[in-house]
Amino acid sequence: MWITTLTQKIEDWASKTEVVFKLAEKYYHDVIRKEIVLANITKNDHILCIGGGICPFSAILLHKSTGAEITVIDNNSCCVKKARQLIKRLNLSEHIQVLCQDGRGSDISYSKYTVVHFALQVCPMECVFSNVERQVTPGTKLLVRRTKSQTEMQRPLTLHKRICNIGSTSLYIKAS
Repeated sequence: MWITTLTQKIEDWASKTEVVFKLAEKYYHDVIRKEIVLANITKNDHILCIGGGICPFSAILLHKSTGAEITVIDNNSCCVKKARQLIKRLNLSEHIQVLCQDGRGSDISYSKYTVVHFALQVCPMECVFSNVERQVTPGTKLLVRRTKSQTEMQRPLTLHKRICNIGSTSLYIKAS
Protein backbone atom coordinates (compact mmCIF):
# COMPACT_ATOMS: atom_id res chain seq x y z
CA MET A 1 0.00 0.00 0.00
CA TRP A 2 1.64 3.24 -1.15
CA ILE A 3 0.15 5.28 1.70
CA THR A 4 1.93 3.07 4.26
CA THR A 5 5.29 3.49 2.55
CA LEU A 6 4.88 7.27 2.28
CA THR A 7 3.70 7.56 5.89
CA GLN A 8 6.67 5.53 7.14
CA LYS A 9 9.11 7.79 5.27
CA ILE A 10 7.54 10.94 6.69
CA GLU A 11 7.39 9.48 10.21
CA ASP A 12 10.99 8.30 10.04
CA TRP A 13 12.07 11.79 9.05
CA ALA A 14 9.87 13.34 11.75
CA SER A 15 11.26 11.03 14.43
CA LYS A 16 14.76 12.32 13.67
CA THR A 17 14.08 15.99 12.94
CA GLU A 18 12.29 18.26 15.40
CA VAL A 19 11.11 20.72 12.73
CA VAL A 20 9.52 17.94 10.67
CA PHE A 21 8.03 16.45 13.85
CA LYS A 22 6.42 19.78 14.76
CA LEU A 23 5.01 20.26 11.24
CA ALA A 24 3.56 16.76 11.14
CA GLU A 25 2.23 17.14 14.66
CA LYS A 26 0.38 20.29 13.57
CA TYR A 27 -1.27 18.34 10.75
CA TYR A 28 -2.48 15.63 13.15
CA HIS A 29 -3.50 18.07 15.89
CA ASP A 30 -6.77 19.15 14.25
CA VAL A 31 -7.70 15.58 13.31
CA ILE A 32 -7.08 14.35 16.87
CA ARG A 33 -8.97 17.29 18.39
CA LYS A 34 -12.03 16.35 16.30
CA GLU A 35 -11.68 12.66 17.17
CA ILE A 36 -11.52 13.49 20.89
CA VAL A 37 -14.77 15.44 20.62
CA LEU A 38 -16.38 12.79 18.40
CA ALA A 39 -15.68 9.96 20.88
CA ASN A 40 -15.86 12.13 24.02
CA ILE A 41 -12.41 10.93 25.11
CA THR A 42 -11.29 11.88 28.63
CA LYS A 43 -8.36 11.20 30.95
CA ASN A 44 -10.35 8.25 32.33
CA ASP A 45 -10.13 6.37 29.04
CA HIS A 46 -7.56 3.71 28.27
CA ILE A 47 -6.88 3.90 24.54
CA LEU A 48 -5.49 1.25 22.23
CA CYS A 49 -3.98 2.67 19.05
CA ILE A 50 -3.64 0.04 16.34
CA GLY A 51 -1.01 0.90 13.74
CA GLY A 52 1.26 3.34 15.55
CA GLY A 53 4.10 3.38 13.06
CA ILE A 54 7.52 4.91 13.65
CA CYS A 55 6.13 8.15 15.00
CA PRO A 56 2.82 7.50 16.78
CA PHE A 57 1.45 11.03 16.46
CA SER A 58 -2.11 9.98 17.28
CA ALA A 59 -1.07 8.33 20.53
CA ILE A 60 1.15 11.24 21.52
CA LEU A 61 -1.52 13.84 20.82
CA LEU A 62 -4.32 11.78 22.37
CA HIS A 63 -2.30 11.60 25.58
CA LYS A 64 -1.17 15.24 25.52
CA SER A 65 -4.72 16.46 24.86
CA THR A 66 -6.59 14.24 27.33
CA GLY A 67 -4.13 12.70 29.78
CA ALA A 68 -5.49 9.24 28.89
CA GLU A 69 -3.26 6.19 29.14
CA ILE A 70 -2.32 4.86 25.71
CA THR A 71 -1.15 1.50 24.40
CA VAL A 72 0.13 1.43 20.83
CA ILE A 73 0.48 -1.73 18.80
CA ASP A 74 2.15 -2.20 15.44
CA ASN A 75 3.08 -5.42 13.67
CA ASN A 76 6.34 -4.02 12.27
CA SER A 77 9.15 -4.62 14.78
CA CYS A 78 11.39 -1.95 13.21
CA CYS A 79 8.63 0.65 13.59
CA VAL A 80 8.02 -0.43 17.19
CA LYS A 81 11.70 -0.09 18.09
CA LYS A 82 11.88 3.44 16.66
CA ALA A 83 8.54 4.42 18.22
CA ARG A 84 9.73 3.28 21.66
CA GLN A 85 12.88 5.38 21.28
CA LEU A 86 10.82 8.42 20.34
CA ILE A 87 8.36 7.95 23.22
CA LYS A 88 11.30 7.64 25.62
CA ARG A 89 12.97 10.76 24.18
CA LEU A 90 9.69 12.68 24.64
CA ASN A 91 9.50 11.48 28.28
CA LEU A 92 6.13 9.82 27.68
CA SER A 93 7.06 6.23 28.57
CA GLU A 94 4.98 6.33 31.77
CA HIS A 95 1.83 7.07 29.76
CA ILE A 96 2.36 5.53 26.33
CA GLN A 97 3.34 1.89 25.92
CA VAL A 98 4.39 0.58 22.48
CA LEU A 99 4.10 -3.15 21.73
CA CYS A 100 4.90 -5.31 18.74
CA GLN A 101 1.53 -6.99 18.20
CA ASP A 102 -0.79 -7.74 15.32
CA GLY A 103 -4.40 -6.59 15.61
CA ARG A 104 -5.51 -9.87 14.07
CA GLY A 105 -4.10 -11.80 17.03
CA SER A 106 -5.84 -12.98 20.14
CA ASP A 107 -2.94 -12.36 22.51
CA ILE A 108 -4.20 -8.90 23.47
CA SER A 109 -6.71 -8.33 26.27
CA TYR A 110 -9.03 -5.92 24.48
CA SER A 111 -11.47 -5.75 27.39
CA LYS A 112 -9.33 -3.22 29.30
CA TYR A 113 -9.63 -0.58 26.56
CA THR A 114 -12.46 1.94 26.41
CA VAL A 115 -11.40 3.38 23.05
CA VAL A 116 -9.71 1.62 20.13
CA HIS A 117 -8.21 3.85 17.45
CA PHE A 118 -7.49 2.33 14.02
CA ALA A 119 -4.83 4.05 11.91
CA LEU A 120 -5.46 4.58 8.23
CA GLN A 121 -2.67 2.13 7.36
CA VAL A 122 -4.09 -0.86 9.28
CA CYS A 123 -4.21 -3.76 6.87
CA PRO A 124 -6.28 -5.78 6.36
CA MET A 125 -8.69 -3.35 8.04
CA GLU A 126 -11.80 -5.55 7.81
CA CYS A 127 -10.02 -8.49 9.44
CA VAL A 128 -8.45 -6.45 12.24
CA PHE A 129 -11.68 -4.53 12.90
CA SER A 130 -13.72 -7.74 13.04
CA ASN A 131 -11.24 -9.37 15.44
CA VAL A 132 -11.20 -6.37 17.77
CA GLU A 133 -14.96 -5.88 17.63
CA ARG A 134 -15.56 -9.48 18.74
CA GLN A 135 -13.33 -9.05 21.79
CA VAL A 136 -14.08 -5.58 23.16
CA THR A 137 -16.69 -5.04 25.85
CA PRO A 138 -20.04 -3.33 25.20
CA GLY A 139 -19.71 0.45 25.16
CA THR A 140 -16.19 0.41 23.73
CA LYS A 141 -15.69 3.16 21.17
CA LEU A 142 -13.98 2.25 17.91
CA LEU A 143 -12.52 5.12 15.89
CA VAL A 144 -11.71 4.10 12.32
CA ARG A 145 -9.78 6.29 9.91
CA ARG A 146 -10.48 5.80 6.22
CA THR A 147 -9.42 7.71 3.14
CA LYS A 148 -12.12 9.72 1.46
CA SER A 149 -11.91 7.40 -1.54
CA GLN A 150 -12.41 4.23 0.48
CA THR A 151 -15.91 2.92 0.78
CA GLU A 152 -17.43 2.54 4.21
CA MET A 153 -16.71 -0.86 5.63
CA GLN A 154 -19.50 -3.25 6.43
CA ARG A 155 -20.79 -2.66 9.93
CA PRO A 156 -20.79 -5.76 12.12
CA LEU A 157 -24.27 -6.55 13.39
CA THR A 158 -23.19 -6.32 17.01
CA LEU A 159 -22.34 -2.64 16.67
CA HIS A 160 -24.66 0.31 16.75
CA LYS A 161 -24.72 1.93 13.38
CA ARG A 162 -22.01 4.41 12.66
CA ILE A 163 -22.73 7.32 14.92
CA CYS A 164 -20.84 10.06 13.23
CA ASN A 165 -18.16 10.82 10.72
CA ILE A 166 -15.70 13.68 10.78
CA GLY A 167 -13.87 13.93 7.52
CA SER A 168 -12.59 10.41 7.27
CA THR A 169 -12.92 9.11 10.84
CA SER A 170 -15.97 7.06 11.77
CA LEU A 171 -17.06 6.22 15.30
CA TYR A 172 -18.64 2.86 16.11
CA ILE A 173 -19.76 1.80 19.58
CA LYS A 174 -20.01 -1.85 20.63
CA ALA A 175 -23.61 -2.67 21.46
CA SER A 176 -24.71 -4.48 24.61
